[in-house]
Amino acid sequence: MDATVYFATNRNATGNPAEPFGTSYNPDGPFCVRYGYAEVAVKGKKPHDPKSYSVQKVEVIPDIVEPGDPAKKLAPTYGSDKALPALRARMRENKADLLIFIHGFNCSFKEALENAAQLRQVYSTAKRPLEVAVFSWPSDGRTVTPDLSADSSKLRLAYFNDRTDAEASASAMARALKKLVDFVKDMSREENCGQRIHLLAHSMGNFALRHAIRAFGQDIKPGCMPRLFDNIFLMAADEDNDAFEMPHKFQRLPELATAVHVYYAANDRVLQVSDTTKSNPDRLGGAGPRTLSDLPRKVTLVDCALVSGVGALAPRHSYYREMPPVTADVQAVLAGIPGDAMDWRQYVPAERGFRITP
Repeated sequence: MDATVYFATNRNATGNPAEPFGTSYNPDGPFCVRYGYAEVAVKGKKPHDPKSYSVQKVEVIPDIVEPGDPAKKLAPTYGSDKALPALRARMRENKADLLIFIHGFNCSFKEALENAAQLRQVYSTAKRPLEVAVFSWPSDGRTVTPDLSADSSKLRLAYFNDRTDAEASASAMARALKKLVDFVKDMSREENCGQRIHLLAHSMGNFALRHAIRAFGQDIKPGCMPRLFDNIFLMAADEDNDAFEMPHKFQRLPELATAVHVYYAANDRVLQVSDTTKSNPDRLGGAGPRTLSDLPRKVTLVDCALVSGVGALAPRHSYYREMPPVTADVQAVLAGIPGDAMDWRQYVPAERGFRITP
């Protein structure tokens, strides 16, 4: 069985079919975006195992900017002009919602596609199927383990390289977001498939999202950004824990969604390393927001520490797609089940949020 994953990326094309996009920017500039789709094979019966997914084919939709015969006055066409209608057609045909995914640190283009395919499998249900699309920014994709005994200088270099690339991708992400907003806004009633759109950012993808929102909203009055998404999920966010307090961070993010969900785990070793080796403030994905007093009501907090995994090799930073209790929780959110109606959740008044119990 294959899963189709649509993508937008500002990575450089390599010409290598095995890894069609690399770890640098589009040579035309970090703001330039290519669109396409991939077929990802789904093997076996272990959807929570990342090894069950393998990219089989990648198709890049070409930009046609040459006018050709001047007498025909042909307008340029871009990859988004074909990708977005094709994605809408799949949503209509499958009666599926759309989940847009922004990956994190240490993620190659191929891994981004496979992770997106995994999200499609573990979050979809018979009643709430999903289509997925990923924005892939030029993470180095280096294999650097979150082991405190590892070479800290190499870890810092790879981390800060990716952090710089994530910030520099803001214009590209903002352009892709604007294209999606305009596409939805310009639909006729007959063209609208009636399905919902959700956004998920993982790890350093939250840092990239912060800068994308800032670029997207710079000319929009506070409180006036379009409410494009039903749900925004901030998973294991490698972002400062004061993000919702700061105008240049996530203060405006709730404008874009009906609901925002922050999933965090204090035992996330990758974020612990981010704190201890890179002089970062406490992370949003480690213990949640710094203060709860001014947190918008539409922001829900979900503590995953009890279900993020056990043992030295536990997937404590990728629990959002590898741990069944967490993926079941996301399924319930996508189905519209209220948080206090989920039996596996325990409300914690001091945290103004929920704890997922085993």
